[in-house]
Amino acid sequence: MAKKEKSSQMERFVAVRKNKDGSLHQFKSDSGKVYDYEMAVEAVEAGKIENAMLFTGRDGKQYIRSKNDGDPNTKFSELKEF
Repeated sequence: MAKKEKSSQMERFVAVRKNKDGSLHQFKSDSGKVYDYEMAVEAVEAGKIENAMLFTGRDGKQYIRSKNDGDPNTKFSELKEF
């Protein structure tokens, strides 16, 4: 099976912004683009973000989580805030 190559169109989330409850609500990509949560879900769903994935919560809503690449520093909870 061929290794999937990174598309030049793909971005990575490199910083996050949390709301007053501590939940992630904005993401900043390596290109400098800022995504609100809904835009981020759409980008992940469209395959435009390489280090994120979606999961469905118990409430039926789509949520974003970082891909587990074995590096604890790439977890969204560990990214710098902007």
